[in-house]
Amino acid sequence: METATPVTEDPFADFRDLDFMESRIPLLDALSTFVPDAQPLAPEVERELKQHGQQRWYPVPGGHRVLVPREGGAPVPAPFSVEAGAWDHDTCDWCRVHIPAMTLCWVTRSGRYVTLCVECKSKMDAAAQQ
Repeated sequence: METATPVTEDPFADFRDLDFMESRIPLLDALSTFVPDAQPLAPEVERELKQHGQQRWYPVPGGHRVLVPREGGAPVPAPFSVEAGAWDHDTCDWCRVHIPAMTLCWVTRSGRYVTLCVECKSKMDAAAQQ
């Protein structure tokens, strides 16, 4: 007989053991490239994407415009170019709302990187009090 997995009452249970701090995500330049549809990633693009913890894929005709945050002054690898200020938001890991750069939010201090908007952090704290 199968045992049902218990359903948690706390929708924020996955975030409960994480240590959050207030933050404002900075506006950053981004490395940008075009990835055509129905083709494997070029090795140099795949290598660069693996080096970054975050990436964004925007559909455009014939493929995707791909962005990764540019931090530091390392040389720009081909076939990427720099888009000034293109890394302009973060996304709440709970409700998926965009958090514009320099808007107050909550991020983890270390370990797994999680971002919560102010509303979701308040809901998580309120759920812990129940």
